Amino acid sequence: MAGPLALVGGGEFTDGCSFDASLLEASGASEVLVLPTGAAYEHPDRLVEAAVGWFDRLGVPARGLPVLARPDAGSSDHATAVAESRFTYLVGGSPMHLRSVLKDSRAWDALVAAYRAGGVLAVSDAGASVLCNPM
Repeated sequence: MAGPLALVGGGEFTDGCSFDASLLEASGASEVLVLPTGAAYEHPDRLVEAAVGWFDRLGVPARGLPVLARPDAGSSDHATAVAESRFTYLVGGSPMHLRSVLKDSRAWDALVAAYRAGGVLAVSDAGASVLCNPM
């Protein structure tokens, strides 16, 4: 059965996102995996740092996975990390970049498989539209 899906309109990693505690509990994750793909050209490291700080406050470590370009999404190491994640958070503001990087990639297939196996998937900012039709 598929896990929880959170489409976060923005303001991720702030007190307004207290629901992340419930997502953590539902996931059973000991770590949150953050893909800053949609922010590849807008300081992706800043979003990863914000996620690390936020989830540290919630008692669970977070780490970034630099899936920033198409070759990164084809990496078997990155796909394995995504497949093993119980809670994956996609962040960043460019849905077109996010889609162009992940579409028909190993990372995408791993993300879908992890979600269908019960893992939590959260997507924030404009990137959330990638998971909606017609994107």
